[in-house]
Amino acid sequence: MTGAELLVETLLAAGVRHLFTLSGNQILPIYDATIGRDLALVHTRHEAAAVHMADGWGRMTETPGIALVTAGPGHLNAVPALYTALMAESPVVLLSGHAPRAQLGRGAFQELDQVGAARPVTKAAWLAEEPARLGEEVARALALARDWPPGPVHLSLPADVLEARHPDDARPGATRGRDVAGIADALIRQALDVLATAARPLILVGPAMGRARRWVDVAGLAARTGLPALLMESPRGVNDPALRGAAACLGEADVVLLLGKRLDFSLRFGQSPPFAAGCRFVELPGDPSAAARQLTTGAAERAWARGGWAKEVEAARRAEPAAWAELRGASRRPIHPLQVCAALEPHVAAGGIFVSDGGEFGQWTQAGLAAESRLINGLSGSIGSGLPLGLGAQLAAPDRRVFVTLGDGTFGFHALELDTALRHRLPVVAVVGNDARWNAEHQLQLRQYGPARAVGCDLLPSRYDRVAAALGGHGEWVEDPADLAPALARAVRSGLPACINVRIDGAPAPTFRASG
Repeated sequence: MTGAELLVETLLAAGVRHLFTLSGNQILPIYDATIGRDLALVHTRHEAAAVHMADGWGRMTETPGIALVTAGPGHLNAVPALYTALMAESPVVLLSGHAPRAQLGRGAFQELDQVGAARPVTKAAWLAEEPARLGEEVARALALARDWPPGPVHLSLPADVLEARHPDDARPGATRGRDVAGIADALIRQALDVLATAARPLILVGPAMGRARRWVDVAGLAARTGLPALLMESPRGVNDPALRGAAACLGEADVVLLLGKRLDFSLRFGQSPPFAAGCRFVELPGDPSAAARQLTTGAAERAWARGGWAKEVEAARRAEPAAWAELRGASRRPIHPLQVCAALEPHVAAGGIFVSDGGEFGQWTQAGLAAESRLINGLSGSIGSGLPLGLGAQLAAPDRRVFVTLGDGTFGFHALELDTALRHRLPVVAVVGNDARWNAEHQLQLRQYGPARAVGCDLLPSRYDRVAAALGGHGEWVEDPADLAPALARAVRSGLPACINVRIDGAPAPTFRASG
């Protein structure tokens, strides 16, 4: 058995069935080892897209998504996407081919410090050096990616480690995560004492705590205590448009419980404003899901009277400005982003998965659409990840339709992943907000320098829909708001990857300023 075969056996034993990958010299032994095995190669058009797809898979399933790329330039292409996964707390493992150990230091082909390049944007990164331990190394990477806080892990795989032979009875490594230790009862009691005596307490949760089973733990605590909970996963932080009026409630809180959320830039480091000068912050050590469950158990022994505070926060989070209703139903041209939201709403409400890229159009759709399953560009503030994130999500949930909203600028990053979608039969619907501009930067220039000094942000109103059609997918160009709903319906019925290219008004993202 070769090292590559042992790696494949370890992945299979861990339940991995998909590798998001782009081929290259140093990883061909792994490709060869997958032949005849239940491990599909989802072959992408760019290494960063492979990591974003693994990220989408990881967020949807809470199990590590595996990206496999080649050495040198291939590895470096993949590294920036790790930062998006890191800040989104998404379990991802990046496996990269590497120059042979025997040639290191002699100028080997594509030799570079791959571990050093990946280390700042991963939980851990290292070079596999002992062929006999390769199974253990892969199992360790899988466990680390999943353990709290979930996040990306990198393992570099020298070609001679992959090609080395092992006894045929070599066993794959076992993936064992860390045991989750409970939090001391005294700390739980102290936290509950502070929360119980607060007049306007809030729970703020980070990206991973807002997903699937972890959110169930948060919701259980909120239900038991009456504390309102808000998800903080946007790079716009306390001014996240998706918070709507709840942003103003941050300044009214007197105690904030942080569950899996750092007191970082997105919370303005807890400063006033937006928080009140006397606001207290409570953060417990360890796994925040375990903390939420322990707090819920402890809270059952107390009486909780919250009055209307929780309802006030929730009402503020759901409330829309009066002007939005008119904008959603308007017949204006160019089309306002809220008109796009209105057309998408029935599809998302019917169980669709909503994926949003960054930029002004992305901020409008994040604020204007409510979805049971939502994936966004996240705290990294990156752009361009939306389409491959959507492909990973579609593969993870094949019975649900994925809708990706992205600007015309961001579409250019990974437009050819529509080809990947076609080859792997992933019928994602990409809705491009086309304002012929890098609008987020344009709006910053207008605010900071004035219209006379707004430069370098213009694009063409290009027919991105024709890119999808030329590749064999479904594409439509929409200028009239009356055509939005029919175009989306045709895209869904086509069963193909689709691009609905919408000529939109380049309106600045909505603002709901935090008070304080």
